[in-house]
Amino acid sequence: PPDPNVRIVINSHPKLATQVIKIMATLLELGQIRDALVEMIFDGLETAGEDPATQQILADQLADLENQIANKVDAIVGVLAAKQAEINYLAERREHFDRLLKSRQNAVNRFKDYLKSSLEQQGVNSMAGKEAKLRLVKNGGKAPVWIDDTIDPRKFPSDCVIESYSYSVSTEFIREHLTELGTNDLIVDGQLLAKVQERGTHLRIG
Repeated sequence: PPDPNVRIVINSHPKLATQVIKIMATLLELGQIRDALVEMIFDGLETAGEDPATQQILADQLADLENQIANKVDAIVGVLAAKQAEINYLAERREHFDRLLKSRQNAVNRFKDYLKSSLEQQGVNSMAGKEAKLRLVKNGGKAPVWIDDTIDPRKFPSDCVIESYSYSVSTEFIREHLTELGTNDLIVDGQLLAKVQERGTHLRIG
């Protein structure tokens, strides 16, 4: 039976996802049938028990299976390419709307800053309309503190400074060190601390 772990999920197109899963299952089944047929052909050649006519039939079936598999692969790649093109288009549209949103938000913020500055310059805390009101209000929370960031923190009084330390493991050093030692495992006092793993795989389409 085909591998049950093979799944392709396209969340926004469940019907298409079902079709792709069926195509994949069929492709795996064809591959398994082809492998079994190849075994039959080799068995026949080794035992010399099959006549040339039978061997030719098996060879023709193998060629047909190879053609079906090639067609399935092309179909799968075509589906993925089409969906990737749609994703790329949507990503471009999203970037466009993100830029538009940011531009309009900046415009609103600048206008609000202008209104705030106008009220402050006039020395008034509010201006009333018939149904709405503009008001200057104090921000909540703690009062902000300005710090001259051009001054070295070590020049501040010690009570004003928080000492912090950061530690990080160098994967580059571990990789080079274990390569020099000819091992994949970093073991200290019997404890495995790190391990150089096998490179992963990715699907290349085209």
